[in-house]
Amino acid sequence: MSTHSGLRVPADWEPRAATLLAWPGVESRDLQKQLVEFYCELISVLRRHEPVWLLVPPDEKPAIAALLGGEDESLHLEPLLTNDLWMRDAAPISALDQQGRTVFLDGNFNGWGGKYPHELDRLIPNVLARRLGIKRVGLPITVEGGAIEVNDRGELLTTESVLLNPNRNNPERDQVESVLQSFFGVERVHWLAGGLSGDDTDGHIDNLARFVSPDRLVCISPDLPANHPDRQVLADNHARLQATQWGSGGVEIIELPLPEVIGRAGRRLPASYANFHMAPGVVLVPQFGHNADHEALNVFASVFSNDRVEGLDCRVLLELGGSLHCISQPLRLEELPES
Repeated sequence: MSTHSGLRVPADWEPRAATLLAWPGVESRDLQKQLVEFYCELISVLRRHEPVWLLVPPDEKPAIAALLGGEDESLHLEPLLTNDLWMRDAAPISALDQQGRTVFLDGNFNGWGGKYPHELDRLIPNVLARRLGIKRVGLPITVEGGAIEVNDRGELLTTESVLLNPNRNNPERDQVESVLQSFFGVERVHWLAGGLSGDDTDGHIDNLARFVSPDRLVCISPDLPANHPDRQVLADNHARLQATQWGSGGVEIIELPLPEVIGRAGRRLPASYANFHMAPGVVLVPQFGHNADHEALNVFASVFSNDRVEGLDCRVLLELGGSLHCISQPLRLEELPES
């Protein structure tokens, strides 16, 4: 069993220095034009609300800087090669020690169980820690950022299909829970069963249920046709959430619709409105060209009544297997390097 580390991973709504992204590369060349257009739009929106820290191929940095209108206090380009876009999983998870100093957690990224190349991505936490002078702590298990969801009241949500999957971890459930409690600074670990069909991550929590405040969360509704492939697992997840013994005060569960999106290859894609991005003053909600898009926006508008809620067409990201939360990682530093 793990000894408590004294670390705590903040919730997504807590203060951060920037949001970390990675520029789309050659692994998605057939969608490059659409991806570049998407990233230009996303970064333009984010820069109005929070700084963006963008990993870019070193030889492309001048061209990307020109395309994005140049670096300033709202945009920093960091030359670093990556395998893909999914920084929620490959980049370090920012934790805080007992003095409030940033520590980078290295989750031993292994390409979602060895499914995809990750020789560059697995180096990102160590490289960034050395460049920024941040302490790096290697976790004793494999944990992707998209596999865990925390609030600031000691609750952590995850899925059995990921963290108990032999392609990630061999320890027993209680050993995994002990590591999560120690390094993420939580008191209770709550397990959902699994995820959406077509999700290459094996069922990340960020496509299923997300905290929107200390005592509220959104989750995907199991109200689906009887023949829907995800109906049973979502019903199981929903039942577990309703039966969860939360800490003091409890947690309100708010349901989101599940859109059915078929990709270019004719397969069902893991489209989820739970894969939203929360920034200071704005909540970006993925849109998929589906008739449930507007319903999802209304749900978020009611939840985030004091913030601006904007929809962003994420179909190009979805073709690659993810969405807004998957590509972003909160970066918590005392200060960002000058551009």
